[in-house]
Amino acid sequence: MRQETSFGKIAEIIYSLLGIIPYLLIVYLATRMHVNVTQTILMIAAGALISHLLGFSIMRRFGQQLQTFSEKTGLAVTALKKTPIEIKGNQPRELSDIALHFNTMLAEAEKSNRNYQEVTTKLMLYARDIEDYQQQLRKEALLRQQLSRYVGDALVEQIMRSDQGRLLQNRKQETTVLFADIRSFTTLSEHMPPEKVIDILNDYFDNMVDIIFEHHGILDKFVGDELMAVFGLIGPSEEEGHHAVHAVRAATAMQDRIKTLMPDFAAKGYPVFDVGIGINTGETVVGNVGSKNRMDYTVIGDTVNVAARLEQMAEGRTIIIGEETRKCCGTTVDTTSKGEIKVKNRAKPVRCFQVIG
Repeated sequence: MRQETSFGKIAEIIYSLLGIIPYLLIVYLATRMHVNVTQTILMIAAGALISHLLGFSIMRRFGQQLQTFSEKTGLAVTALKKTPIEIKGNQPRELSDIALHFNTMLAEAEKSNRNYQEVTTKLMLYARDIEDYQQQLRKEALLRQQLSRYVGDALVEQIMRSDQGRLLQNRKQETTVLFADIRSFTTLSEHMPPEKVIDILNDYFDNMVDIIFEHHGILDKFVGDELMAVFGLIGPSEEEGHHAVHAVRAATAMQDRIKTLMPDFAAKGYPVFDVGIGINTGETVVGNVGSKNRMDYTVIGDTVNVAARLEQMAEGRTIIIGEETRKCCGTTVDTTSKGEIKVKNRAKPVRCFQVIG
């Protein structure tokens, strides 16, 4: 490894070599030229020696100052907290200038370091904000996907623009519940391949669910060949009981669609069938029901039980509604009385009506 020599040592060596020259000259004159060494010559030699020692001392002091300055700059560079160099005492102008330039460069480096830390901090904050935004987008995408199982795309957008948490809160609310069931479907499908049964149900449910969404309803669930829908949780609320009108209109549109759908089914080799629909209006408990591993957003209560019972008594191509639904619809729906029915776990019988037209 190359051995480095300090400037002070080099200066001392050079100055010492230069200082020997006068004495070598005196020795040469005395020995070779036989010049008499007088008292004057000796005094001149002594003065030269004193001047040489004084210059050597000054040179040595400058070398020590340079070495001290080098050590201070090294400490300033390696220290965790960068501090300016202070030059004390009478120093050469060059060293003072170097110290000034070094301190200026140190201040600029410290300023750049602060700017770098500020930029780094801002980038970290931006990265965190971007991550939060991406997480929010993922949650919104998941919520859209979940909502699309229950409502149409237009209502999904309406829910996303409004208070997203309102729909999913557990609460009591007046709603209208609709049940629709294919009559004798088990008998019709018992001799068909499973794939064909699934194709029939998918075609049928695609048409029915579209109608429910068009009338501001929410798909609650499929149970075999039966579907359950709820009206009144979302959508327009221009007047009290509007959800009952929407439910009855949806049921009417469903029956109309089935009439036009059956010829298509027959052309595909599918069995044709009729559907009975039951509708009831009243207070329900709305919320997420299930286990910690599987939750379903649904409605429960006596109103739901009555709607299911009305659907059971509805013959094919008919719509049976409860008394509360009829009151909410008023003159917008023509009905005929079907008398009263007894519902399990309910002391008072339920008056029911069949929708005409």
